[in-house]
Amino acid sequence: MKKILKNAYVLMSADAVIKKLDILIDNGIIIEISENIDGENAEIINLENKLITPGFINTHTHLAMSLFRGIGDDLTLEDWLFKEMFPREDLLNDELTYYGSLISILEMLSKGVTTVVDMYLFMKGSAEAVKDTGIRAFLTRGLGYDNDDGWKRRIDETLYLFENYHNNYNIKIGFGPHAPYTCPMNKLEEIAELTKKYNTFSTIHLYESINEREMYTFEDLEKTGLFKNDVIAAHCVHVDEKDIKILARNEITVAHNPSSNLKLGNGIAPILKMLEHEVNITLGTDGAASNNTLNIWDEMRFAALLQKKNGPEKFKTEEALRMVWENGGYALNEKIGRLEENYFADLIVIDLDSLEFYPKDINRIKSHIVYSPINKVYATMVNGEWVYYDGEYPKLKGKEYFEKFHKLYFDIEKKFNSQKS
Repeated sequence: MKKILKNAYVLMSADAVIKKLDILIDNGIIIEISENIDGENAEIINLENKLITPGFINTHTHLAMSLFRGIGDDLTLEDWLFKEMFPREDLLNDELTYYGSLISILEMLSKGVTTVVDMYLFMKGSAEAVKDTGIRAFLTRGLGYDNDDGWKRRIDETLYLFENYHNNYNIKIGFGPHAPYTCPMNKLEEIAELTKKYNTFSTIHLYESINEREMYTFEDLEKTGLFKNDVIAAHCVHVDEKDIKILARNEITVAHNPSSNLKLGNGIAPILKMLEHEVNITLGTDGAASNNTLNIWDEMRFAALLQKKNGPEKFKTEEALRMVWENGGYALNEKIGRLEENYFADLIVIDLDSLEFYPKDINRIKSHIVYSPINKVYATMVNGEWVYYDGEYPKLKGKEYFEKFHKLYFDIEKKFNSQKS
């Protein structure tokens, strides 16, 4: 059935002017945005005193890591990863990743995230959580090399995801080489060929820590052919000008994760320098184990403030909005990140009575969005369907998943601690 969202203020894109408009949606697509759309044969949804914007796009996270939130504070990336995360990840299975992913998705939907790019393990569980909640997701099975058998198993798991989830349930599948220090150059060459064969994307951690500069170069990465495909490179904290030029000429998107980068002591990515070279910059929260919040509003505010350290005029409000909207749509080659005719109806509704948005001056709303993050949105829509609405998740029934999540969490911690002792 057609839907018409009426009587709301609408911000169609980062550079648009806020206007009072109606939005006609049919079969998950925005059909018309204009004043006074005729409501015949359509469901009318009155959104008086509300603001509609594009949904937020989180281009780097690890959904199931909500299971590990609050673990490993005050550790370096290496100690956090190898001493706390990898041993726990050895205990994971599809059931654990389902509930871990579910909790993360519910948190993000309540914050207005409509699309997520994820890399992790046991991705069947994550894919099922995406299917059950309705978020739009670009999923990758994390790939690292230990031996030939292990590598083949991980590739086979990725191909299983393609066969069962790609282009279904708002899901697309890509390849997720974890990082060059866990995925050697010859294996990245293989991933480059597979990405081309399946006409998809890849995502990879690059130069998250300073130590990685001693392990590989961007020239080495470029030679693998990986950069010939669509790539989202997470972090890129320690890139220099030569690296940035390689990112730019290969049209690589950088997923900026400022909170995680600082929490793990890795530093601040040179975003302004990347923008000078017209690198496409998006925002990611990283996983809940290294942030610890999945609130993309906080991430956007923090990213904007960090880039003003050398002058408040250096980074504009609209640039922050592009990072969570249009830039993500561009990176993923999807009609998302804007409110426009023939685009997916992926949008959020914000209650203008939220105290963070006082004074309710339309001329200040963009500033409020970036610098005065609210705790929860009023509603979140993906593909024309409400996936979060006034505190409820319409696609889910009951709340037993909270209890199940905690039971599984305590089980995995018990196993981890018994192994340590």
